[in-house]
Amino acid sequence: MKKIILTVCFLSLFSTVVRAEAFKIGENRASFGIGLGWKDKNPHSKSRNFPSPNVLVERSILPFKKLGFLSIGAQFGFHHGFHKDGIYAFSWENRPYSVSYNKQSWTSVYFIPRVALYFHEVFYEDDFPENIDLYAGIGLGFNVLSHKIETSNEISGAPPIPPNIVDNGGFQLGYHFFVGGRYYFKKHASVFAEIGYGLSFLNVGLTIRY
Repeated sequence: MKKIILTVCFLSLFSTVVRAEAFKIGENRASFGIGLGWKDKNPHSKSRNFPSPNVLVERSILPFKKLGFLSIGAQFGFHHGFHKDGIYAFSWENRPYSVSYNKQSWTSVYFIPRVALYFHEVFYEDDFPENIDLYAGIGLGFNVLSHKIETSNEISGAPPIPPNIVDNGGFQLGYHFFVGGRYYFKKHASVFAEIGYGLSFLNVGLTIRY
């Protein structure tokens, strides 16, 4: 608890020193993030998902009285992962009779236009630090998916059977909802974190304002 209090005090002091201001109407910015957090829903399989790099560009366009303002933008991202099902062996007189396995790999490329509402008017009236952004939003777009499934069976005493490979690639709708915050440690640079559902459960990175 003491560490949390000291951290909050330090950030408040630092925000006063740098005097950086948050996002304003008519400004642009680009964010470079890494998506983290993919849950394996099958407890009997071994999955691995790699961090998802992504780029976001946006512009603030429309003020909302007593709330803040609206921004529009688009996010481009990439994700890759794979998993392998458990190996199943059926025995007969303590000797393997057959073994089967299932491997899957997927690669997704996302393009998600999105809108976000920044709550400047809500917080800044209460002496909220002006170098912090708080926002929430939604996005709707598409992703190009390549999903390969490889199945194989091996039978004792029989010739090897070539694996069966199926590619279920194609276009899919992609949607995203999120809440996030940015901390401006310089006038034109900030760090950010978003949680939600979309490319990943957590997205963190660096934002450049221009």
